[in-house]
Amino acid sequence: MNEGTLIAIHPNTTGFGYVILNEKGEILDSGITTIRPAKNDKCLEKINEVVCYYQPSILILEDYENSIKSDRVKELIKRICNCVTAGIKIFKYSRDQVKDTFELFGARNKYEISQKISEIYPELKTKL
Repeated sequence: MNEGTLIAIHPNTTGFGYVILNEKGEILDSGITTIRPAKNDKCLEKINEVVCYYQPSILILEDYENSIKSDRVKELIKRICNCVTAGIKIFKYSRDQVKDTFELFGARNKYEISQKISEIYPELKTKL
């Protein structure tokens, strides 16, 4: 386990996106994985590969309890939580919590949030 290494995973209708940060907050890796057809077992297999490679100590996921996510994606998030290795701390944040946090920095919508993130991490500008 790499103390201080963090992985944020964002499951979606076509697979998932992820970013890996080291203890200094530097991006080690990021990507968008498309699974066709989008099946939870295949997504979990790919997520497990990334987690096993980087061995993060922290996992960040969306809190899906009151979200508009599809049932398949909600189930995937639940399965990710159940499959993580012991010792990995899991933190979940709702969309509203993320929006409220970025609103403190003047970002009120998804585009403005992505702009703020690309200011902090210029290497992500190509993903805008």
